[in-house]
Amino acid sequence: MIIKRIDALIRKIVMSKNWEIQAAIIIFILIHFVSFPSYNLQYENWSDQYEKSSKIFSNMEFGSGFSHKAKINVRITVPILIKIFNLSPLGLIILKSLVGLIFIYLILKMFCLILEDKYIAMLLTVSCAFVGFGKAAILEQRQIFDGLSLTLALASFLTRNSFIALLCLISGFFNDERTLITVFLFTLYFYQFNNQLNRKRDTKYPFIVLISFILFISTRLFMQVKLGIQSPLGGVGLTTFLNQINAVSIGYFMFLEGFWIIVLYPLYLFLNSKQNKPLIIFIWISFLLGSLSSFLVIDHGRSMIYSYPIIFFGLSYLKETINVEKLRTIIIATLISCILIPTVSFGGKKSFWSFYSLPTQVIRIMLDKY
Repeated sequence: MIIKRIDALIRKIVMSKNWEIQAAIIIFILIHFVSFPSYNLQYENWSDQYEKSSKIFSNMEFGSGFSHKAKINVRITVPILIKIFNLSPLGLIILKSLVGLIFIYLILKMFCLILEDKYIAMLLTVSCAFVGFGKAAILEQRQIFDGLSLTLALASFLTRNSFIALLCLISGFFNDERTLITVFLFTLYFYQFNNQLNRKRDTKYPFIVLISFILFISTRLFMQVKLGIQSPLGGVGLTTFLNQINAVSIGYFMFLEGFWIIVLYPLYLFLNSKQNKPLIIFIWISFLLGSLSSFLVIDHGRSMIYSYPIIFFGLSYLKETINVEKLRTIIIATLISCILIPTVSFGGKKSFWSFYSLPTQVIRIMLDKY
């Protein structure tokens, strides 16, 4: 009975006017129910971002190249936003929430473009509410803005305005250089599957990516050589990788959770088909190298989410390979798996942490443990 009611509700939503906005808001609320953030309005919780906002084009004082503060020294997107809009900690929390809502809306649009089926596109977007990359902007209520980078990269791919795409890409790169991994995968997707998307699209995206990359590298060199802004690489490298190699398997599993069905099943079909498509092979090698490089840093759980566009490759391959009924079955299996597998983040050799649901957070507040 409950399943039938949920099914009827979803069908009612996808048939309504402005259904994508309604769906995004509902899923946004669902994320807060299953993983309610621990909000912190103290300036100390965001201190590095505020310090950088006062020294955008000069060095911050950081004790070690291993520190997160040292990395923020060259990540200036959020500090610039703080400077322009005079954002308080509450403003940063609101910014993160808006970014999370926009990401849900954009990924729903992307699923619709690929699948051309509103119902299963919404089911997949609901699945994102139970997976780390789908709620990154909402969960991390501290001076980390990975969700912003994921949103900017996706927006750059979906927009038809070249200037907006360029602005999104440069902002994403300067928010976190790992955005390059996401954008590279989107560029490969463009060459392999863009002709399948139900839209009119020219071939400017790879060109815009190239321009944004050149501008990013040139500006970073200028900041380092002319302005003396340091970009330390402490804690990055093979030593870190080997030290936490025991976390690779669980890190990979928790990265996509149920979405591995959408990623691995197409790989199985491709290998059995014995097709000669070098670009698809190159895509898989790129994904493997990009995701493995996450373990070159201590916060590998955060780094891995930048490789999430691999799910779009899987979906597009399934769309052209299997029938609609089988595709629906796979997507429902993905949704159920994502619901059943808890979101657990990993970092370092053995550090992990989970997230509280709204009812649990209410209990914590009552017990003064929030």
